Amino acid sequence: MPKKRIHKDRSTDTRPKTRNRVECNCTLHCNGSKWVDPRTFERHQQEIERFRTITSVPQSTSQFRSSMSSSVDVGSSSTSKRRRKQEEEEEEGQDSSNSSYSDSDESNQTDYQEPINIPTKRKRYPKFRQTELIPDDENLNNDSDDNDSSDDNGGGSDDNGGGSGDNGGGSDDNDGLNDNGDDNEDFDNNESYTEDDDRGFSDDDVPIEQFTAPDFDDFDFESDDEYPDSNIEFNDSWILLWILKYQARFHLPDVAINSLIKFFRIVLSDADNERFKNFPTSSYMMRKMLEFGKHSKRYAVCPSCNKLYKESEILSTSEFKCNHVEFPIHPRRNLRKPCGTEVTDRVPTTSGFIIKPKMVYPLPSLKAQIIAMYRRPGFESLLEKWTNRDEEAGLYTDIYDGEIWKTFPSSTDNSAQFFTPDTADSHLGIMINLDWFQPFDSASYSTGAIYGVICNLPREVRFKKENMLILALLPGPNEVKLHKINHYLAPIVDELLEFWSGVNLPPSEDHPEVKKIRLAVICCANDILAARKLCGHISAKAACYKCHKRANVVGRRSNFGGFDDISEWFQDRDPEEHRTNAEAWRYCTTRDERDAHVSANLVRWSEMLRLPYFNPIRHLIVDPMHCLFLGIAKWIVKKLWIDGGKLSKSDLKLMENRAKQIKLPADMGRIPYKISTGDGFSGFTADQWKSFILIYAIPLMWDLLVTSDRNILANFVKACSLLTCRIINIDMLSQAHDRLLQVAMLIEENYGQEFITPNIHLSLHITDCCEDYGPLYSFWCYSFERMNGLLGNKLFLLFLCLCPNLPYRPKNIPYCFL
Repeated sequence: MPKKRIHKDRSTDTRPKTRNRVECNCTLHCNGSKWVDPRTFERHQQEIERFRTITSVPQSTSQFRSSMSSSVDVGSSSTSKRRRKQEEEEEEGQDSSNSSYSDSDESNQTDYQEPINIPTKRKRYPKFRQTELIPDDENLNNDSDDNDSSDDNGGGSDDNGGGSGDNGGGSDDNDGLNDNGDDNEDFDNNESYTEDDDRGFSDDDVPIEQFTAPDFDDFDFESDDEYPDSNIEFNDSWILLWILKYQARFHLPDVAINSLIKFFRIVLSDADNERFKNFPTSSYMMRKMLEFGKHSKRYAVCPSCNKLYKESEILSTSEFKCNHVEFPIHPRRNLRKPCGTEVTDRVPTTSGFIIKPKMVYPLPSLKAQIIAMYRRPGFESLLEKWTNRDEEAGLYTDIYDGEIWKTFPSSTDNSAQFFTPDTADSHLGIMINLDWFQPFDSASYSTGAIYGVICNLPREVRFKKENMLILALLPGPNEVKLHKINHYLAPIVDELLEFWSGVNLPPSEDHPEVKKIRLAVICCANDILAARKLCGHISAKAACYKCHKRANVVGRRSNFGGFDDISEWFQDRDPEEHRTNAEAWRYCTTRDERDAHVSANLVRWSEMLRLPYFNPIRHLIVDPMHCLFLGIAKWIVKKLWIDGGKLSKSDLKLMENRAKQIKLPADMGRIPYKISTGDGFSGFTADQWKSFILIYAIPLMWDLLVTSDRNILANFVKACSLLTCRIINIDMLSQAHDRLLQVAMLIEENYGQEFITPNIHLSLHITDCCEDYGPLYSFWCYSFERMNGLLGNKLFLLFLCLCPNLPYRPKNIPYCFL
């Protein structure tokens, strides 16, 4: 008597229907005996007939594969299709967990897999591709100057072209299997089967992951309150800022500060009632007067996937759960489910509870900051100052002498130049920086910030804090992982696209008529770790993001040795190919497919690529601060010479005594007298490494090194001396490049190619960056690192982010309170 099963009918007739099942004796799917649906039985019989037809003809291995791919329509069975996809994802997951990329999948494939297996039970199949390993680069360079444990060859787990940071591994695709691992259509387990497993994808399915941010339609930017100083009737606002700093310093509650403000009002009113008549009466009135939050957007953030939501939309729902889908058309139905992480918390109060988001993303308004700058006296004259410079061919004095500034197109068809004397005060070029810092001394909490500087301004005022733009403040406590940063970049890019089309300044006393402002991102200055997240590149330990050089992998360590074929790989990558491959990454349907794509093409999607003018290769510089001083200088001294036994503990003490005898002018950087502390050079910052290389290195250690190491030191010091000149020419750049290349070749000759780190290779591109952007002072990250220190002050963080329209001038706010 054949078994019957209840079949769910999707028609209007809700009565249960039965369908006769038949016994299938095929060995291809059913292991000799199994009760299946009649349609499944017919498919099994058809596949067996095709299988017998193919195997009856003698063929070579390659012919057999070809015949199976073209003749056997395994996809005709939904069960076979899902099972084959499952096996492929398991294999890719195994490969990606042990390797990060493969130069050629076909060249590394030494075995072959039978296209059709006849297993007695589901099992894990062996790997067939022997791919190379790419070490991770969490500690590729120091994100913090004081992090002495991070060197140029440190390990990490943040990146992959298949690494653990971005890859959930192949095991995720095993969710939903029954206990024996069998994912076939076993009707004995009715709960594991639904007809949705066999359905195709409709036109309404979103094929790619969406990084778009919600619109703030109710954000009234063009209001009368957008101008600096226009709404602040109280001139002594610095007193309020001191009260806020006092609260932050001693961690006082709002109730205490409310009482303190009332006390201040009584005392100040007795002193001068007319002057302090507008002093706030409470902490609420103080925040209202300072206009906290008036020029910034606040998003609620999913703690798991970093999806952004409007606070007003989620606070009305208790226990709101994230509905973001990372892989909308994943072949496994259970992996097409939303994230499901709770975005809000119920915070108990005296009257019950209130709902608050677990994470918030404050986004300062770029428009408000630009308009505030244009309202300053003399700001536009500073923007035009670069047009009066004298130019000399082959001489680089600032960013205006670089090729980027001279050739940046006004539109994508390259019809005209963007930067001209006529548009000097209306066409702005900005340089952006992404970095993470620790705002708290007593807790491990990493906060990200995206800064911007207006390159039209003269270099002497360009990097001052009052001229810095705060594009975003990324929430902690941990750094954003790889492509998930696109959720935070999306609203920033939306505003940058609006500025590229043109934004009209509201009328004012200085501009009674509307003034149109255009803005473009012309440079990204970051350390290596932030660069790959911002622009979508693979780990710098896998391949160079400037040229075609790929890493050599020996064991679990990579290196960039081998300079005999430098003419073949020392060529700029194609930005259009980068865009094409990044777009293809978005259409990958599984995590393993993404990993394989990154391994093969070395890129992933970045929201920055939505900017039509952005060049992810040329506009991404190699930062000299992290590369030369925190990277190569520290690597040579500590790893090659100290750890390699070339410099002993007694040598370090001798060097320290010699350093104490060197007297320098007060305006030159000095190094701390702790050369022999710990393992040597403990706690040296980037600026101290620069001073050591340029001033101290040769007199302190020349006689302590052998001849080969002296040659390495002499060439590196000479290259750094040339590159750090405030004015540099073509001949100096050529000589500096030759010296850096000589350093790399000497290290490879005396220590082996495994000691050629990514920073040593990337240093060969620094001279190209100088040709594009001028001297190192125009684009290195020292100024951005100083801004991290300012944002580390919680008051200043709140002041810049939530209150950008307050005056920056010391006459209104004493400098000591900032």
